[in-house]
Amino acid sequence: MADTGIELRLDGKRYGAWQQVDVRESVDDLCASVTLAAAGPGIGDSMGLTANTVVEVLVDGELASTVRIDALNRRVGATTHSIRLQARSLGRELVDCQYSKTLSGLKLGDIAKRLSATFKVPLRVDVDTAVVPHFSMQCELPANALINAARAANLLLYPTADGGLVLTKPTDAAPVATLNYGEHIESYEVIDEFKLRFSDYVVKAFDFENSAALKGAVKDPGISYFRPMHIVADRHGQTAGGCGSRAELERNRRLARAHRIELDVPGWRHAGGLWAINTQVRVVIPREGIDGAFLIGERAFSYDANGGEMTHLQVMSREAFMGQETKRAKRGAGVRGRKK
Repeated sequence: MADTGIELRLDGKRYGAWQQVDVRESVDDLCASVTLAAAGPGIGDSMGLTANTVVEVLVDGELASTVRIDALNRRVGATTHSIRLQARSLGRELVDCQYSKTLSGLKLGDIAKRLSATFKVPLRVDVDTAVVPHFSMQCELPANALINAARAANLLLYPTADGGLVLTKPTDAAPVATLNYGEHIESYEVIDEFKLRFSDYVVKAFDFENSAALKGAVKDPGISYFRPMHIVADRHGQTAGGCGSRAELERNRRLARAHRIELDVPGWRHAGGLWAINTQVRVVIPREGIDGAFLIGERAFSYDANGGEMTHLQVMSREAFMGQETKRAKRGAGVRGRKK
């Protein structure tokens, strides 16, 4: 079978010729996911993979992710052999494990470093972060605590190619490329998912040091009927942002996800390299009245025998991650549609 451009590298060996590929990352997840499958004569060997094996995933010769195996399925018949593996990057331990930890008087970046180091997950902190007076989690998922704290500080925490994480701000760099429908975009989908939106966002907390109840509220003027969401602020987020900004950020994130664009782009690269999350791209779709810069929130590399190399991009307004009100991209009528 021919090499399809996706390889696994372990113990000095490389395994390619995968017939089905999905390599996915999101700014909302702490670990990348990888699904690979192949079938044919002689296929079905375990390749020496175990629960402890760390594997590098290369896309078009570049390191895309570093993973551990979640599941390995091998099927062997008289005339058919196949293998399918599912894996996630090293940050999966922060997502799967329940753990207890109490820390005081540290910056958010230092808290994230300590938790990541406990699970041997590399972490890079690109920004200065505020002090969190008290951080405590008891029998909780570290990922939930870290993501909530990062969001309250208007920061992103997402996977990197070495299997680790980066704590950083939403990029304000210039778009890495311009994608024009009919030239660079094979198909697109404009999604209005109204169920994600609520009329009132109310965030409540309690200041134990001063014995005071805290509350912040904001409305979505686009929802004219009563549809409330009440949130109890976690101990980590309320100190970093405050209930009012937490309510505003929740509304704006939901506005962005309720109105988003998904793109299928042939190939895995733009002129500057592989497509990556937390980069901006200019999207031009004249028939929808769309022409602007959007942040790539999710990216998936795929391959199959029918479609070849394809990148799926989910893009949305950068302002949604900055606690600022999102302005909808101008577009034509219709709430949801996919065009080819």
